[in-house]
Amino acid sequence: MDVKVATYNIHSCIGTDNLYSTDRIAAVIKGDQPDVVCLQEVEVNHSPTKTRVWSQRHEDDQPALIAAKVGLKYHVFVPAIRSKAESKWKESHQHVSGLDASRSISVTDSNAKINLSERQPLNTNIDSAIYGKFGIAVLSKFPILQIKSHYYRRYEKKTQRNAIACLIELPNRKQVWVVNTHLGCHFIGREQAQQASELALFVHSLSGAGICAVIICGDFNSPPWFSCIRGLKREGLRDVWQTTRKFGGTFPSHEQAIGMVSIGKCFRKLLRLDYIFLSGFVGCKIAYVYDDCSVASLASDHLPVCAVLFIE
Repeated sequence: MDVKVATYNIHSCIGTDNLYSTDRIAAVIKGDQPDVVCLQEVEVNHSPTKTRVWSQRHEDDQPALIAAKVGLKYHVFVPAIRSKAESKWKESHQHVSGLDASRSISVTDSNAKINLSERQPLNTNIDSAIYGKFGIAVLSKFPILQIKSHYYRRYEKKTQRNAIACLIELPNRKQVWVVNTHLGCHFIGREQAQQASELALFVHSLSGAGICAVIICGDFNSPPWFSCIRGLKREGLRDVWQTTRKFGGTFPSHEQAIGMVSIGKCFRKLLRLDYIFLSGFVGCKIAYVYDDCSVASLASDHLPVCAVLFIE
């Protein structure tokens, strides 16, 4: 059976023109019509809040809105942090708990298993309602039966990062794990390498009876030569780009995203930071960067990576 999977850093729905729009993100996703999409840099605000310094003030449940606009029935959101932008350059963060996750899973599966690892409890001396939630999400055409999460050990004083795994049942009754993650951004990759080691253990823990494959998606903040990527390959994870032998640059989506307008388009798609890895009985027919050169280049500072996979 063929399944189309995508991974997309949506940059809090802030475009390269600095405009906020869930509609544009939904249009990009709908344009390629994936069956499952993993999103990074996602926000859920329950009151008007500016969650990150690059974001804008809103009170949207972004994964729920995008899933509804795209027509993907099931979604899961798990935050890495609660955050509030206090100035142009300063943020205040809080830890999250399992109660901060949100989901729309199969309503017919009332026994769907939820296993959301918790961090430290929220600081009850602070009104958490004024903090937005920032994390990762999985949107799916097919039922989500089970959810697991992993919070990486913090690297020095860097922002908390996480991963989630969703057990998805395909129409042919086969079950696959889809893992979504967003690794840190250490400039020489030490943070990413530490997190990749934990991610490999998390992925290997998902194998079991009845599971035919694990699909790992995300923004790894690592070009192919970083030890993070090399280490994941040594652990047996297969990069879908090995099928196409193409570079697959995803960042920046537009030269304006890094202030390079005057230099021209030579910096566009300079780096490959977003990946889809495979483990188990799953192969890749084709992988590509979805780039319509119009909406996609404006909707976020990243472009989505898409792959058509066949489940054996």
